[in-house]
Amino acid sequence: MRVRSRLRNLCIRALTHSMDVKTMVEIARRILGDYDLHQRCGFPESVPIPDYDAARQIVVDLIDASMLLPFVGMLVAIDRNGFVGRSLRIHRIDEILGEMLELGLTYDTENQIFIENASLQQTPNWGVIREGDVHSFAFLRFDVVGNSRLVREYDEQTVMQAYADLRRLIQSILNSRNGRLWSWEGDGGLAAFYSDDVNAAAVYSGMELLRELFLYNRLECPLDEPIRVRLAVHSGPSEYRSNIDDIKSMAMKKVYQIESTLALPDTLTISDTVYFNLDPLLESWFAAVGGSSDAACYRYAVRLET
Repeated sequence: MRVRSRLRNLCIRALTHSMDVKTMVEIARRILGDYDLHQRCGFPESVPIPDYDAARQIVVDLIDASMLLPFVGMLVAIDRNGFVGRSLRIHRIDEILGEMLELGLTYDTENQIFIENASLQQTPNWGVIREGDVHSFAFLRFDVVGNSRLVREYDEQTVMQAYADLRRLIQSILNSRNGRLWSWEGDGGLAAFYSDDVNAAAVYSGMELLRELFLYNRLECPLDEPIRVRLAVHSGPSEYRSNIDDIKSMAMKKVYQIESTLALPDTLTISDTVYFNLDPLLESWFAAVGGSSDAACYRYAVRLET
């Protein structure tokens, strides 16, 4: 994250005018781990460090460690909830939040983290996840059924138009639920969800895609037959890499496995991990899929009222 000088100075003032040096160090250690302020400032242990010098050094070190974002998030949480049992108002916190908004980041009060403002920009890491960080994600895998046959039987322009329409449809659905399209293979791909209720977001996205695709096939599809897809959702911890091919993730591996071995055309198949984290009302739309205990899954298909 690029840190503007105004944001840096506001953070320094926030520490200087809101707390003593001891509290500053406590906060720094929660983010940076073992942190020796005297060593960083070059002061002997017996010499007190002035408030401004301490605040400036801590903020500089946080920026150098690419940890200013969690630090600002902690300041917001402290301002609203207090720190170690005592109330603590953070100086000019509203101006700090304004600077974050200028950077395209907004504060998620429920999860107490900053996330990308999707109306301003969208990046694969939501603007906040660092290279190599491990987080809990939900993954939505989608694949077009019979791609090879479609490519053989229809002219390239017609197939490309249909696939471009599909991608626009998927992107629109992801935008509405803060998802990100991590990979697109022409006839399928992978979407990821981070923050909020990732399981519900991924599942609702898959369900909406099936419904919207049902309408698209009847009203707009340029092919003489419907585009059919297999969808799968699984969630779990995964590292983040800007090059998606470099990610080593059992959760990603499993969602691909579910799609390729258990998903049927025109259905959404979800893992038991996802299923048991859904609201009971949403669970009721899914039916159990037979299989071994380590591959228990549940399936949804669009139901037409008669």
